[in-house]
Amino acid sequence: MIFVIAFIATFISMLCCKAIKKPVVRVILGMVAFFNILIMILAGIFTYTTKYKIHDVASYTSPDGKYELLFQQVGDPDWPFGHTHARLVLQDETGTIVKYSFDIAADGANASSDLCQVTWKATQVEAVISGEEQNDNRYILYFNGKTESNQLDTRFGI
Repeated sequence: MIFVIAFIATFISMLCCKAIKKPVVRVILGMVAFFNILIMILAGIFTYTTKYKIHDVASYTSPDGKYELLFQQVGDPDWPFGHTHARLVLQDETGTIVKYSFDIAADGANASSDLCQVTWKATQVEAVISGEEQNDNRYILYFNGKTESNQLDTRFGI
């Protein structure tokens, strides 16, 4: 919403700068346009950092070295004490096979490698994700791109 308001104010200020002949008013409208653009840039940076920026948490390589599983946090945890948005990315030497997004109930904490336990199998990789406020979740990513998930009756493997 702030983007729309700042964009409209900037657009109007720039149009008025062209139409108005008084230099003082043109300078004031130009300053308004400049500060609105600055606000839009800062709001965009803040939104990107808190919602979309990818933070690599951990990387796991298969025993044969053909596959890599990335555990990544997406943006920052919801404020206050909300879910942490994360994803698992399975890659091989040609590129990304599959991405699987999920939330972790970890009391607003950032994701860490302690929350993920990885087991490599012949046709898949299994990642068990733990959180302070949730049962463990097992995510199975197959090397052919299929995925499965299920909730376990354990917390932190216990």
